[in-house]
Amino acid sequence: MADKGKAKDKKEKGKKKTAQAVAPGKLTMRGRLFLVVVILAGLIFLPTSILLFVGMLPTVMICFVSVRRNSIRISTVAAMNLAGCIPFVLKLWQGENNFATSFNLLTEPMTIVVIYGAAVTGYVIDWVVVGVVSSVTYLAAESRLKAIDKRQADLVEEWGKEVTVQGQSAPRDE
Repeated sequence: MADKGKAKDKKEKGKKKTAQAVAPGKLTMRGRLFLVVVILAGLIFLPTSILLFVGMLPTVMICFVSVRRNSIRISTVAAMNLAGCIPFVLKLWQGENNFATSFNLLTEPMTIVVIYGAAVTGYVIDWVVVGVVSSVTYLAAESRLKAIDKRQADLVEEWGKEVTVQGQSAPRDE
């Protein structure tokens, strides 16, 4: 019996350590390593990093503003935002990959319009898809409700009002 108690205590201690390792606001070892690699890559490829940092600002902002951290909106905006940055990163890589070229690209109005316009396209895609999905879901639920009401009416006709709750049909808000 004592062995089972000790085993249970060890399991609980293991669970506590796991819960503490993923506590909000703390990075795991893997997270720290990833952060170090990203910082080192950013320093090695500094002109590209500057271009991507300025270009990906809409994605960074939505991460701070978004209520739900695992939002599909963040993924959609990030993908479109990155797609808007790619032509200018390639332009930077094909020419002189230095600070001057990076800053010249960022000071061209068309660059900012294309990059931020792509991020806006991500917002629009999210907005449209959410609207369409919610409309389809609503129509399906409405259709199901009509089918249930019809089935209930058929049962009342076949068995009488005794099959309903307290002998009455359930009122529907329309």
